[in-house]
Amino acid sequence: MWLLASRLEEAAQEITRLQGGSVTVGLPITATPELAHYEAHLRNMVEWCHSSAAEIRKRAAVAAQADLIGWDPAGDNTAREALMTAAAGGFDEQLAAFDALGEDGDVAAYFAALTPGQALAVALARASQVGARAGVPFELRYAANRQLVRQAHAEAIRVGDKAAADRYTRLLNPDRQLLLFDPRGLGKIAEVKGDLATAKNVSIFVPGTENSLLNYLRGSEGTLSTLHGAATGISADTATILWMGSPLPQSVGAAMFDLRADRSAPELRDFFDGLRLSPEVRTTLIGHSYGSTVTGHAVKAGLHPDNLIAVASPGWGVTSTSELHAPETKLFAMRHQGDYIKLVPPAEDAIGFFIPVPDTIAGHGEDPVFMPGVERLSSGSESHPFYEIDADAHSDYFGGSDAGRIAGLNLARVIVGDDYETYEEAKAAL
Repeated sequence: MWLLASRLEEAAQEITRLQGGSVTVGLPITATPELAHYEAHLRNMVEWCHSSAAEIRKRAAVAAQADLIGWDPAGDNTAREALMTAAAGGFDEQLAAFDALGEDGDVAAYFAALTPGQALAVALARASQVGARAGVPFELRYAANRQLVRQAHAEAIRVGDKAAADRYTRLLNPDRQLLLFDPRGLGKIAEVKGDLATAKNVSIFVPGTENSLLNYLRGSEGTLSTLHGAATGISADTATILWMGSPLPQSVGAAMFDLRADRSAPELRDFFDGLRLSPEVRTTLIGHSYGSTVTGHAVKAGLHPDNLIAVASPGWGVTSTSELHAPETKLFAMRHQGDYIKLVPPAEDAIGFFIPVPDTIAGHGEDPVFMPGVERLSSGSESHPFYEIDADAHSDYFGGSDAGRIAGLNLARVIVGDDYETYEEAKAAL
């Protein structure tokens, strides 16, 4: 198909050259007067060649997407067949209607009017527009993002990036459910565990500093699986989402500033709103380390979950809970006794005393653990001395040590609405 398109373009150029004119600059195609009566016919032929070549290239691009999937003689070839039908023109009307929607069109109503085959074909052929779009059914977003991963995988192979190719191979596991995928720069990803369409409890987890798509499969993915496992162990009607939809700071120094949290906040808010969950669904927003700062800024920006949990937090970016403007949201904080993050808010205050820096630029407000209106959750480390510093404690909230398992289970209890243990209750039981 690519070759045919090129031949048509060459034909148009040759017609123009032989007649001594140029369509592109508006000169007559026929340079000789005796051939003037062919002017309209030749011009139409040149325009037909150009338009046909453009149409064939569009179809070839869709066919190339089908080639990325490949044919499985023993498996499900529904996605590949949908793209091949689209490449052959079988879904031209549906694709044109989608393109005409624009960014503000009612995409939910559009997909609701399609057959499953038509909907899948549009999602795959327009993967970059569908994968992260609010209102698109979850299953179609999963399919679109899977196609985006296939594209990234093919590009990684083309440039010889084995690490990226291996990473995308793992992301193509059939069990993956991605609501967002973008390999550019530090990358973006949002992965779902569980059935988001039927879940009664939905949590969104935002990781902290130094996390990115590049190390996702070596770190945050494990946190997602552990947190989801703990929650579903209490209630099967649970879905868990890990969100890295905006770049996180990649160093401790960069994490001192609010810039990333400010930029991430509206994106996280819009992602949450775009899920269009039923009001009956219990929603919990969890941020670990700098991820908690992101969640605090997102709540200030209008994201209002049922529960907000700061885990090992340097601060929500506020000095009082009233600044979150979320009176209906229950607020929680969790921190191990030995977590070095407890030194961050005091250190920022000390630095600010000597080097005045506006709160809107550096520092993350007061410590959520001690803020009035915030319930401190047990982390399983209450028996440890309050003055100790444990280098491993900051990342030990989702399994690993005994304290980490207790912490993860307590978070899960909040997610599903079960009885949780507070810090004060755990201290009293010692």
